[in-house]
Amino acid sequence: MKLTLKEFFAGFLRTRHIGRHFRRLALLDSLTNTTVSREVPPTLAQTLVAAANRDSAVLIDSLGTHTDGLSEAEAEALRQQHGLNEVEHEQPLSRWVHLWHCYKNPF
Repeated sequence: MKLTLKEFFAGFLRTRHIGRHFRRLALLDSLTNTTVSREVPPTLAQTLVAAANRDSAVLIDSLGTHTDGLSEAEAEALRQQHGLNEVEHEQPLSRWVHLWHCYKNPF
């Protein structure tokens, strides 16, 4: 059974239930994958440069926003549309599993 370093590390994280600390493993694939173009498309670059050169008041108006943030009604409408802004949590270990991990590695 030949494991790559990434597979070995993923297994290590899975067995010790510490995967929540290493959620960005998918970003490592983008560093080694050469098929992905790193160039910004010209139309996007032009749009970003134009936005950077605009006056802030004009830019805020063109984006349809305001400096005070969202009102309660706008926030509620967005919650209805997209759901709550919650962070994913892992289930806590049962007492028996926690005891077993302490037995396997007391440090």
